[in-house]
Order: sequence, then C-alpha cells, then structure tokens
Amino acid sequence: MDERDRLKDATTENNKALEKKRNELAQAMIDAESPKVSRGGFLYSLQDKTKYNKIGGCDEDGFFETLEEHGLGDIIKRTVNAQTLNGAMAGLVEENDGELPEDFEDYIKPYQYYDVAKRKETNKAAKNAKKKKGE
Repeated sequence: MDERDRLKDATTENNKALEKKRNELAQAMIDAESPKVSRGGFLYSLQDKTKYNKIGGCDEDGFFETLEEHGLGDIIKRTVNAQTLNGAMAGLVEENDGELPEDFEDYIKPYQYYDVAKRKETNKAAKNAKKKKGE
C-alpha cells in the first residue's frame, strides 16, 4: 500500500510536470507563430481546446436536475464521466450560440487551454522536402 501511495504521488507530480511542459511548448509555438512543427517524423500542431468541469462542492441535486432540464439526463449515472460531461457541454454550447446556458453557472466552470497534438507524419511532400534540405 505504501508503494501504491508513492506511485500515486509520483504520477500526480509527473502529470503536473507534463502539463507545465505542454503549456510551455504551446506558448513557444504561439510566440513563434508556428501552429505546426514537424520533427523526428512527427507533426505537432497547436490546438485550442475547452474543457468543462463540474464545480467541486456544488449542489449535486441541482446539478443533476439542470442536466435533466436540458435533455441530458441520459448521461447521469449518479456520477458523470468527465469525458461524457465534456462532450455534452460542448454540444450544449454549440446549440446555444457559443455560450454555456446560465443554468449551469453554479455547476460548471469552463476553462480554455492550448494543447499540442502529435501524430506520425504522413505528408510525403514534407518528407521529400526535408530530404532535399538535408542533402
């Protein structure tokens, strides 16, 4: 159990360090006005994302009632999966002219951040250009 606790703490610290580095990389890409960077066979692209988190300590009964009033009762399982909630809130915002309905003000706190996506580069033109540049 001590090892489990140690690993949990290490994971928490690693996640904080990873988030800090992600934020630094995203800011560097913004500052350099380079929304896409290709390196080592991978393409890194800047992504503007918004997540929706339930406010801790809010009136849960009121929160669930508000979800139901907005036709989202089917996502309630007495706990709401964070990814499911995020998708549902994004859908509501889209339907509501880009705004979260006021009814959720006491329950949901949206936050916006930049993320960097990584995927294997498949653009043959970019690979060929790199080969020519290296020659």
